[in-house]
Amino acid sequence: MESATMQYDAAAGGTVKLPGEIDSLQFNNERLLEIKAMLRSLASTENQTKLMHQSLPLHMRRRAMSYNPKRLPRKFRYTHIAQYSKSGLPEKKKRPSRKYRRKASNLLKEYERRQKSNIWLETHIWHAKRFHMTSKWGYKIPLTATSKSYRASYRATSKHCLLQDLSYYGCIELTGDESILRQELQRICSDKVGLTMVAKAYMSGVRAGQVWLFQIDQYPLHCLGQIKFLWKPQTTTQEKRTVWLFAHPVFYNSLVNELKKLFALKNAHYKGESMEGAEIKAPSSIRIPTYENLDIEVRLRELKDTLNCFRLTGPLANSVLRAAIKHYIPLEPEQSKPKHWFADWRQCTSNHELHSKQALFYGQAMQLPSSSNFSPGCIISVTMEEPRLNRPKRRTKALPPLVLEPVTLPPLDPSVANSPLWEQSIRDSVTNNMVTTHVLNQKRNEQALVPGERCAFERSCQPVPIILIQNPGSQDSDFKRLGYGAGWDLIAPSGYGLALWQTFIMWGAKPAGLKEFDLLAIESGRDISRIPDTILGKFSADDEHTNSWKKYFSRPNNRRINYTKLSIASPFRCPWSKLISEWNDCSEDDASSFFVLRDQEILNKIHLCLNRKFNVQSLQLPKNCLIPIFLTMKARGSLDSNSIICLPDRKDFRQNKTQNQLGDSTPVYTEPLRKDPRSKERHRLRQMHLRFLKTLRNRRVRAKKIQQRAHPGKLIRISRPQNDKLISEQLTKMQELWLPAEPETVRNQCSRECFGYITQSSFSLSEANVAALGYITGRGLRKLFKICIKGTFKVLVRSTKSRSYRFANFKVRLE
Repeated sequence: MESATMQYDAAAGGTVKLPGEIDSLQFNNERLLEIKAMLRSLASTENQTKLMHQSLPLHMRRRAMSYNPKRLPRKFRYTHIAQYSKSGLPEKKKRPSRKYRRKASNLLKEYERRQKSNIWLETHIWHAKRFHMTSKWGYKIPLTATSKSYRASYRATSKHCLLQDLSYYGCIELTGDESILRQELQRICSDKVGLTMVAKAYMSGVRAGQVWLFQIDQYPLHCLGQIKFLWKPQTTTQEKRTVWLFAHPVFYNSLVNELKKLFALKNAHYKGESMEGAEIKAPSSIRIPTYENLDIEVRLRELKDTLNCFRLTGPLANSVLRAAIKHYIPLEPEQSKPKHWFADWRQCTSNHELHSKQALFYGQAMQLPSSSNFSPGCIISVTMEEPRLNRPKRRTKALPPLVLEPVTLPPLDPSVANSPLWEQSIRDSVTNNMVTTHVLNQKRNEQALVPGERCAFERSCQPVPIILIQNPGSQDSDFKRLGYGAGWDLIAPSGYGLALWQTFIMWGAKPAGLKEFDLLAIESGRDISRIPDTILGKFSADDEHTNSWKKYFSRPNNRRINYTKLSIASPFRCPWSKLISEWNDCSEDDASSFFVLRDQEILNKIHLCLNRKFNVQSLQLPKNCLIPIFLTMKARGSLDSNSIICLPDRKDFRQNKTQNQLGDSTPVYTEPLRKDPRSKERHRLRQMHLRFLKTLRNRRVRAKKIQQRAHPGKLIRISRPQNDKLISEQLTKMQELWLPAEPETVRNQCSRECFGYITQSSFSLSEANVAALGYITGRGLRKLFKICIKGTFKVLVRSTKSRSYRFANFKVRLE
């Protein structure tokens, strides 16, 4: 047996005797060489298959090490960065801190970058923090508040004050001889619709009006849209007349082009060149494009985005204006002379008297309890104090005085409506010399002895000229409550938009967006943005159709509503041309020139016919016309856009009478569920399409295997499919089988004859019922007169997602 001190070592070839002690110096030197060799291999990138962060022990590895070098130990970071720089991938830089991004200079650059695609209103930053924003018509517009605001907005219009920013409306300034302007402007409007732009009530400049404009000599066809206008009051008999036109941005350019044709205007910035060349070369740096005709001395200037326009609606609009707007009181002569536009403007004796007269009239006007007490469309010029100086410490609701004293306003005078805002030099001076809020607060802190009290610096702030335009609201008590929707439009120079907006908010005005604008249209019974024959109405219809179409076909097949089974020919668009062509027995090309009936005489006769005060047989309705109506549901039921309006049968009236006696609220009639004749064709095409796609993939797989056998060991991938054209063609076919672009019939699409469509619907809080705005054909209305011999006139309505028909009452909408 071997000794315990002896041991067999296979490497040595026999038994050896182990040493009794170890030389620590020699042992450490040998281990040191091994550690250096290991570190050298780790630090070297030559002959190394792993990256630095992959060479670390498992317990030290982190997922973020591949893109964040700070996750590695400090001594390995240089090697890691060197490896990634060789691959050509740039190192991801850390996003600048929020403190850096929120610096004033950096923030301004970011805002300027974001305004390249869409123009921002001056109140954009305020709205963006509190509203859902949407991109429309080249602007960023507030859509609706992030908080619930439907009922609150209606309460504001009926009991308080609703505030809207309409600064996206563009202003056009037209200047020339009065006789020429009167002669030519009559060609784009008609006195059959109402008072025109050249009516005596408006030419004096004391009232503003609204008018429908058409292409030159094309009434009643080719309607451009509705505009608001006001004439500059004439101070001397020799002065040329000036008028401002406020147009929606959708048809703003169309109106400018129509006016250029009307007066034969040319670009004033490029004299001597052709009109086409001037239009091409016109640079975007020109703030106010100008066009003129030197022969007749007419000039057109585009003041778009140079004025702010706010709308205050509700009975407390007067109270908000009285609290927020204080008429400017100039400094006494012995005091220091301020350095702003008002000092030079007031030197003229006539301007001095003008300012005093306007201050007196404004003071008396604001004592009236409501804006509905004013003459419709009256204009008041105000030179107000700096709006930031007249704010409460916390938000306060402005209320009318407890004791109302009888006030009798003097008759409207052109001097009351004449404002310095008409002068371009004054507008530019007001905008350029505006004191920033930072400087204003800084000087307040330095000079104010008592916090919150007025200081000497505030007395020297420049005044702001504004124009107030009264909106009359409802003038027909049979249609809507008298005075509902009355308020004021305020026009102010650029730069003071946010200052005025915040002042109105602090005095209790309720801010609203574009969605509340449509709510107000339903409540007041006036269509604004969905009128079928206007540019804005066609644009809105196309936009809604595109969005609804994409949303519909983005759903899977088993989650789509089959409108063929519901007997709905066009669920996303109102096919007016097809509807009129079928009712008039003419081609669709002839019916494409349809128009909305705006003739006040004919509309009044229709209104009398519905009240059985006029003979229906003597009613002469124009061909291809659509009649605007306002509908309210007779009982239950809801509607949506593009709901159909149908003629009832005699049995529907009998069924309705029986249900009323029994207290039954079920639908009067239910459309039978129809079969879809194209469902089998869709299923066959889908199976063939999937089978063909599978065949193409099998071909690509076989081609891959052939290449692999030809090049063994080489990585071969399946080629990408080139099926974009094939898939788009298949999608077009399936869409046509689901919803044909041209329906076979619109009038007889269901069991009841369709003779109109609903363009806008919602629950009306003023009516306590579902209300809608719609249009019907003239021939269909004549047939309704024959059906409804006794009782009131009613129509059947049906939603696009329902088979239930219900009765609805309707009225003709009069302007």
